[in-house]
Amino acid sequence: MKRFPTALKQTLRYAFVGLLGLSLLSSCKKDDPYDFKDTITADVNLINASPDATAARLYVDDVLRTPNGVNYGDASGYNKSFLGDQDVEIRSVSGEAVLASTHGQFDAYASYTYFLVGQNSGLGLVIVTDDLAAPSAGKAKIRFVNAAPNASNATLNNGSTVLVGPQNFRGIAPSTEVAAGSYTLTVASGLVRSATTTVNLESGKIYTVYAKGLIGTAGASAFGVGVFVNK
Repeated sequence: MKRFPTALKQTLRYAFVGLLGLSLLSSCKKDDPYDFKDTITADVNLINASPDATAARLYVDDVLRTPNGVNYGDASGYNKSFLGDQDVEIRSVSGEAVLASTHGQFDAYASYTYFLVGQNSGLGLVIVTDDLAAPSAGKAKIRFVNAAPNASNATLNNGSTVLVGPQNFRGIAPSTEVAAGSYTLTVASGLVRSATTTVNLESGKIYTVYAKGLIGTAGASAFGVGVFVNK
């Protein structure tokens, strides 16, 4: 009986040391927001679909998650972030100007794409929880997002064939599987058609296809189609 208190003290001492170690490890991770070792994470991606916006970067809880500036029509690709409730801001490359912001929940192993959309008078975000489940054999998976501010009831088409039904500005269509192969993609809004984009949709791969630009303009901001390879 005399040995029990000693054993109990040793057990409590080891438990305390273990908790202290976990506390120190947690503190280290908070001090280094880029240390993801032994940590379950989410992935974030920024697509700049605003023809008026300058190059942009994505911040999560004031931490830069997309190291390179993302120009109009480009994507950052996926970058890791911690889980939980997060404040998300899209800022100018200098980090001084906040272009758009939101708050969201990041879940374990989930992937999120943030579209910067709109014009200078009203920049905003379209947030997509990406569906990265593999498509069926011989298929590719696409998701269509309408990020063109003045394109209403926009459909995604392969030539004259409608692939995805109408979406208004900021609309996010469900993922759909299509046969792998070469596609000539256009977006139609009423009688107006965008410029075409030819892309080879590969078997087993996943794509986000989005309407971009402005109807009635020319040059870099012309009504068109953007494609991002998710996986």
